[in-house]
Amino acid sequence: MTTSHKTRTTTHIIACAVFMAAIEHLQLKKKFPNIRLTYLPARLHLRPAELKKCLQREVSRSQAKGERVICLYGDCFPDIDGFCKRHSIIKVPGSYCYEMLLGSERFNQLIDETTGTYFLEEGLIINFEDFCMEPLDLKDEEIRRQCFEHYKKLLYIRQPSDPNLIPRASELAQLLELSLEIQDADYSHIEKSLTESLTGGVC
Repeated sequence: MTTSHKTRTTTHIIACAVFMAAIEHLQLKKKFPNIRLTYLPARLHLRPAELKKCLQREVSRSQAKGERVICLYGDCFPDIDGFCKRHSIIKVPGSYCYEMLLGSERFNQLIDETTGTYFLEEGLIINFEDFCMEPLDLKDEEIRRQCFEHYKKLLYIRQPSDPNLIPRASELAQLLELSLEIQDADYSHIEKSLTESLTGGVC
């Protein structure tokens, strides 16, 4: 990667907070001084319409300043690709945040190996009560069984900056009656895609 490259105009990267650790680990601000970062709360995934409004608001503000906009999200609300095209936004490839954290090839391999994999990352593990237990009423044993009866394992994607979340992930696996697997994140997909976008390449 060329670290001396500077974009001609400010590029605003709007990303889900799920990717904060990855972007900070990659030290993009040092490599591309003319970028601005905004992280939207991960809990917005629970309200896709609100997520779309928040993204629209950030995009409008950026474009009013003449900034380029890069969107680091998966398919987190209906027709997000169409939304990005209509607003001339560069969208980083990938349908799921877990796919971006692992790389498409590895993600698809894991899916093929075990049909019925429920993915976890730091934010979801820490906020499982708010993101899953309460909205899905998982404290009810029958509802919990119905929600997870087609899953076979939990797969925790561990990132370098994560605290020790294995005990909590194990508790969740026991609660949901699933096996637990741990895979370390690979940021090469995010790094490559963002670098191509920032340097004017086609994503």
